[in-house]
Formats: sequence, C-alpha cells, structure tokens
Amino acid sequence: MHRALPLVLILGILIVFRTLGAAFPETMPNFQPLAALFFCGALLASGWRGFVIPLIAWVLSYPLPLLFLGNSPVADPLVFGTTLAAFAVTFVIGNSLATRSLPTLLVGSVTAALGFHLITNGAAWLCDPRYAKTLAGCCQALWLGAPGDLIPTWVFLRNFAAANLLFTGIFLSARICLPALAVAPATASATR
Repeated sequence: MHRALPLVLILGILIVFRTLGAAFPETMPNFQPLAALFFCGALLASGWRGFVIPLIAWVLSYPLPLLFLGNSPVADPLVFGTTLAAFAVTFVIGNSLATRSLPTLLVGSVTAALGFHLITNGAAWLCDPRYAKTLAGCCQALWLGAPGDLIPTWVFLRNFAAANLLFTGIFLSARICLPALAVAPATASATR
C-alpha cells in the first residue's frame, strides 16, 4: 500500500479538481493537475508507465464534466483526440527535461501549458466554423475564444499555466521529500 499511496493521492487530487472545475466552470476554468501529471510522468514512473498512468487517470476522470455540464464538448471524438495529442506533447516535453534542475522543470511546465494551449486552440480554429480561417481568426481562437463564449481563452491559458506550475511544484516537492517512493529508472527496470 505504501508504494500505491502517492498514486492514490494524485488520482484523488485529480478527481477533486476535475469535479470542482466541472461544477464551477466560471470560477475555476481549466485549473487542474492533469497536465502536470503528464509533464511529471517520467519522474513518477519509469518508461511507458510514465505516460500510461496519467492517461488512465485522464480517461477515468474525463466523463466528470459531462455529469455537471450535460452536453459538453468533451463528448466530441475530435476534442478527445486533440487533447490526447496535446497531453502526449506535454509528456514528451516533461520527459525531455526529466533530469534537469527544478527551475528548468518549472519553466518547462509553463512551456508545456503554452504548447497545450496552442495545440488545442489551434485545432479549434481549424475545425470550428465560428472562427474565420485567417490570422485574425487564429488570434481570436488563441486569445478571445469564439463569439458568444462566456470566458475568453486567455483565462483558460492563465489558469492552465498556473495549475501546471503549482502542481508540477507539488509533484516535484513530493518526489524530493519522499525519495524512497520515487522510481529510479535504472533500479526499477533492474528489479523487475
């Protein structure tokens, strides 16, 4: 149970924030630990498990917004696929920085949030007919959102970057404070 405790706590935090974000979309839009979990995946588990563990957490928590919002864009397979691709890029960025210093990792987490924002809102610009397929339409998708949206997309970016920075810091602090629970890639593969 001691080895599973950090994972259970992370999943609990994820579910709580996904539920709060879905229940109060105007108050906490996009403030959740999920991207930080993908970003820190290589630090939390070695090899393919570093991606699969956050992926399972995401798939399990993915329907939560539907419970609160009813007809939600998360039910769209294109949105699901684009989000999955953005999380994969987030994981790759985190994995490439896994051996770097704490400040580099924190800057990397904000960079990953920006990359996620560019991928998902860029796909919205390309696929959503409410956006003009011009540079101005792309800027609108990246900064203001579609006409009639209650919250501009820059608020989602701000909250996403802040959450990614905060939760990356928490995950890295837990790894530093609980070194016995951290998985070292060389020893983990040698013992299995």
